[in-house]
Amino acid sequence: MISDLYTSLTAREQRAFRWSAAAAAVALWLSMAWMDPMILLTVPLIGGAFYIYRIRHRGDEPEDDDADWL
Repeated sequence: MISDLYTSLTAREQRAFRWSAAAAAVALWLSMAWMDPMILLTVPLIGGAFYIYRIRHRGDEPEDDDADWL
């Protein structure tokens, strides 16, 4: 239902939809940070750490013979 709505929008409306979703996410993040300032620091740090992890391990292939978890 949501995907049908999104695909029926024009390119300009889709861009406006994405920007408004991003603005709503930022407003929500700042309102949460207003109550607990630690969120203001932890969310970007976790996101940055995950981004660096993904960049460093982009070309790694999983080891198939590692079955220690079974």
